[in-house]
Amino acid sequence: MNAARKQQRIPVRRPDVGDRGTAAGRESTAAGPEDAAPPEAQSLSEPDVTTSGEAVDWRDMALRLRAEMDNYRKRQQRLAEEQIATERKRLLGAFLTVPDNLERIVAHLQPGDPHHQSIKVAYNEFMKVLRLEGVEAIAAVGAPFDPLLHDAIAMVPAVDGQREEMLVIDEEQKGYRIGEQILRPARVIVAKR
Repeated sequence: MNAARKQQRIPVRRPDVGDRGTAAGRESTAAGPEDAAPPEAQSLSEPDVTTSGEAVDWRDMALRLRAEMDNYRKRQQRLAEEQIATERKRLLGAFLTVPDNLERIVAHLQPGDPHHQSIKVAYNEFMKVLRLEGVEAIAAVGAPFDPLLHDAIAMVPAVDGQREEMLVIDEEQKGYRIGEQILRPARVIVAKR
């Protein structure tokens, strides 16, 4: 059957030729399958050419555009994550005044006061929420002074038997961190040897 198709002649009517019975106006027949292919099919095998005469590799262009889009998507994802982390740090830092104030209230109330226990419960619940968010207090008293973790507000002479050059002996305000990032440094008094 394939042999019969190859030998079959397909009539092709040319639109630019008149129909008046001249030899040019009669239907012509194509001898082979290459002659019968429409012009669009022939142009598919040839590479596209730009106005400057350079060949365009559409597959390469598509791969490059896909890679650019993937890079853009990753960059936007990374920027969004950084912005979320920055806003989270800012918001949690703003909330740190709440436990400070609750600690001051508890320190000034007598343990027998009825409000003492309720404020202590509120303080503990708030600290629990901060811990769930990854916030932890910075240990300061008794630790060597570290300018990345501590903010020295006063210096006093060294205590007898002090081994460290600078030792934190008192804490005026607690410091907090989230992971490795410092939300707020601890405000401390340092004994210098």
